[in-house]
Amino acid sequence: MRGALTENAMKQLRAVMCVCVALLSATLFGQQPAPGGQPAPAIDMSGYWTPVMHEDAFERGAGNEIADYGGFALNEAGRLWALSYDPSRVTLRPHQCEGYVAPYQMRSTGNFRMWEERDSRTQRLVAIHVYGQTTEGHRIIWMDGRPHPPAWAPHTARGFSTGRFVGNALVVQTTHIKQGWVRRNGLPGSDQTTMTDFFMRYGEHLTNVTVANDPVFLSEPQVRSNDFARQPVDHGAWLYACDDGEQILDRPPDYVPHYLFGKQPYARDFAKKYNLPLAASVIGAPSMYPDLPARLRALTNPETLFSPASGRPSETSRAVDPEPRDGQIHIFPIRNNVHMLVGDGANIVVQTGEQGAFVVDTGEGKLSEKVIAAIRTLSANPIQFIANTSFRSEHTGGNAAVGAAGQDPSLPGSFFINSAPRGVTGFFADPLSHATMIAHNNVTVRMQAAKAPEGAIPADTYLEERRRKFHNGDAIEMFYMANAVTDGDSLIHFRSADVIVAGDIFTTTQYPVIDVKNGGSVQGEIRALNEILNRTVFRHQGEGGTYVVPGHGYLSDEHEVVEYRDMVVIIRDRIKALIDDGATLAQVKAARVTADYDTRYGSNKGPWTTDMFVEAVFTSLKGGGPATN
Repeated sequence: MRGALTENAMKQLRAVMCVCVALLSATLFGQQPAPGGQPAPAIDMSGYWTPVMHEDAFERGAGNEIADYGGFALNEAGRLWALSYDPSRVTLRPHQCEGYVAPYQMRSTGNFRMWEERDSRTQRLVAIHVYGQTTEGHRIIWMDGRPHPPAWAPHTARGFSTGRFVGNALVVQTTHIKQGWVRRNGLPGSDQTTMTDFFMRYGEHLTNVTVANDPVFLSEPQVRSNDFARQPVDHGAWLYACDDGEQILDRPPDYVPHYLFGKQPYARDFAKKYNLPLAASVIGAPSMYPDLPARLRALTNPETLFSPASGRPSETSRAVDPEPRDGQIHIFPIRNNVHMLVGDGANIVVQTGEQGAFVVDTGEGKLSEKVIAAIRTLSANPIQFIANTSFRSEHTGGNAAVGAAGQDPSLPGSFFINSAPRGVTGFFADPLSHATMIAHNNVTVRMQAAKAPEGAIPADTYLEERRRKFHNGDAIEMFYMANAVTDGDSLIHFRSADVIVAGDIFTTTQYPVIDVKNGGSVQGEIRALNEILNRTVFRHQGEGGTYVVPGHGYLSDEHEVVEYRDMVVIIRDRIKALIDDGATLAQVKAARVTADYDTRYGSNKGPWTTDMFVEAVFTSLKGGGPATN
């Protein structure tokens, strides 16, 4: 009991340490509000700053060794993710120019520049900018009271930060951070990380303390401190030129370097090199507390830490739900005249302009009236086209209602419509009373077989490769992704806006719903994810550029698709290795092959569970026949 109390006390001490410092500073050095009610800046962070690394030089320079995880509160998922990591992964093109995420950026090598942004008229402080030389990490700390973005907004490497002065400290809250590194030896930080950090200046020294909360990979908050010394002049080197290129030739596109569970060849080297107990640096949070020796003595077989614990149910996602559940439709502008509508199940995309609206997917259909109303706020022109990424009900449920609210004025008076109206418009004899609906032919076939309402079934179909249109000043292409989630999936690319609508091929909320009975397969899913990556271009250090709208979840870019692709490939490889060893489906499930991803994507109930995903991968790898136990 005494050990447990000591640990709890230590947790509380670590978690509130920075808050206590800030509050004490506020008591001793309270600041008076500036005119207009905004607190006066407590510290001036402007200038050039260089990290003072001292004992951290190895970690922040050459980098730590594999399995050097002591002092980090890794949970099972975080430990297994790190032990599966192969550093060769950074040779893959999409990983080569990735930016540093906010918690890692503050510990990076290289110089920093900080400056204030003020309103040109009132001179009120709007933001504090922190620019890191390494990866050109430009972090903006908003000081004007603006709210954080909604859960479905994009994540960036530096995240979205808001700050306030508390005494002589700047306290910053950061959300919307991409997945990235805690250490370069494989220690991961998830896209669910939020960070509170504190800046305190003492003469020519600046101290930054970060408190990172990551429910996916950490069992408790992680506290780290960084020290900077002010430099008198600009050293003049601020750029970090990086363009990706081929580094290792002749690798298949579905190859992702990694190690199978328990097969990390360097996992034991660190402990052996420094004469440490094998479990000391991989045990997680206990490595931070004084009762570590007792914990190590109680661990009779430390080798169990290198593979998923047996006999346990799968973990479930600890991610924040990125979809609103308030019965309203929320509009999020993406780029140019392309918007994402969130709230009716699957994401909906609307392009507007001088012509009628072009809508991609229509949601579940529960809030179709509100979807139509939202579209009308974006365009006075009618809905002219609806394109479906698949036949799945959460993407086509609103087809009938949204379609009936539109019209296709390009058809009346044409040669074709005068000859055979139904031959042109499919089920609709009057195109002025219904939008034209487009999808791959298999979507129409599947919906007809399911006896969907006539008004919900796309009549304008294509069979192979792509369908293209030029609408509202943009080239729109639909690409057929054979046997991915289903046998009728399409990617839709707005080329000028550079927005790709992925449907359920890519989501940020769950494992891919590979519908084997309706033509889906894990190999087709991986091919489709790679097809997205073949069309994306990053804008700066692995973020921005091409936006990708997932079937469910928050607006993404290349980075999220890469991590999702890697996850599917790694799990496929684990299952294939077990199949090659003669494992049955029951044995594959018992092996917990998804253990390091379950806290991010897992589910044990609902329409799509972790077990169902594993079974779908197993079945498609076995040739598509029924899975047997």
